[in-house]
Amino acid sequence: MMQTYDAIVIGAGVMGASIAFHLAERGLQTAILERKVTASGATGHSSGLVRMHYDLAAESELTFASYKNYFGNWKERVGGECGFINTGFLQVAKREHEDKLRGNVANQQKIGINTSVISAAEVKKLFPDLVTEHFDYAAYEPDSGYADATLTTNSFLDSAKRNGATLIQNCEVTAIHTTGGKVTGVSTTKGGFDAPIIINAAGPWAKHVAALAGVDVPLVTWTHDVAFLHRPPSLGKFPAVIDDVINCYFRPEGSALILAAGEDESLRGEAPDAEDQTPTPTFVDKLIDAMVQRIPKIEESGLHSIHVGRDGITPDQRSIYSAAGPDGFYLACGLSGTGFKTSPAAGASMVELILDGKPKTVDITPFRFQRFAEGKLIEGEYGYGHIWK
Repeated sequence: MMQTYDAIVIGAGVMGASIAFHLAERGLQTAILERKVTASGATGHSSGLVRMHYDLAAESELTFASYKNYFGNWKERVGGECGFINTGFLQVAKREHEDKLRGNVANQQKIGINTSVISAAEVKKLFPDLVTEHFDYAAYEPDSGYADATLTTNSFLDSAKRNGATLIQNCEVTAIHTTGGKVTGVSTTKGGFDAPIIINAAGPWAKHVAALAGVDVPLVTWTHDVAFLHRPPSLGKFPAVIDDVINCYFRPEGSALILAAGEDESLRGEAPDAEDQTPTPTFVDKLIDAMVQRIPKIEESGLHSIHVGRDGITPDQRSIYSAAGPDGFYLACGLSGTGFKTSPAAGASMVELILDGKPKTVDITPFRFQRFAEGKLIEGEYGYGHIWK
């Protein structure tokens, strides 16, 4: 029997969950269809950084709105837990990028973000265990930190269900139906579902799902290795860090571990359901060599575990938030490894686009799907180059 809803969200990762939360909050009967289980794709392997430093003002606006309106008061706004921990955040820049660092920080300050450029000496004073000889300046956000992507997703979904949404897991979409140029519903491994609004938030599966609607999304899978290291007992406090000098990022993971990953050697083009979860052969050695340059006490550490995550990445490594193809079909995909921290405000903005015709929380029109056909890929105002090498 065909089930009828006001909207269907394909994918129960953090972005799909956020969109479902905001749709249900607006009173739409919403179905969330997930081919496996919640947060089983990129979300479940997210590094969870909550930081606002980007070389694109629109991304900083999304992360700032997400922090200010959601992560900073999660229980009141959403309910449940998101696991946000305030550690502070550092963006370490190469010496030749000082002007770009200052330009980006100035843009972020105009938005209202609590950020500043601080010297290497100031970094050393704040975090004595960090070696600061390799750079002159960093951007510092004292309000930032990290959160738990799975908790965040489940909180969104629990709230959506309290507002009438239905979550259906182990339910793969096999066809998207249209009539007269408009979407009408989907077929799945658990039957048919009718709705005039369908949002593709399928992560690494988004290209496949879009093709079911006749839409060709320029997206490939991107595979990313993340390590958990034992935290040396003598290591003092340190923030979440993106370090362009040593090409890696790291943050505390509770009190006993350190999460760390490199910015290069990520694989492209694997099947979205590839079973191989083996990290690239040189990943750990390269990561440790890099980390020791910034935190020498890492030599006292050891490897706890590794996980391998997979997302969809676009040619400009920026997300797609847009209508596309038949009327009623929308894309919230190609998140390129930055979807978690933007998901609350991006979900709100997507729902405003869908229901009101124009986003109000944050202007997401720079992330329109049409930019690829127009040859207008997104570039940062003070670009550092691609994040993922």
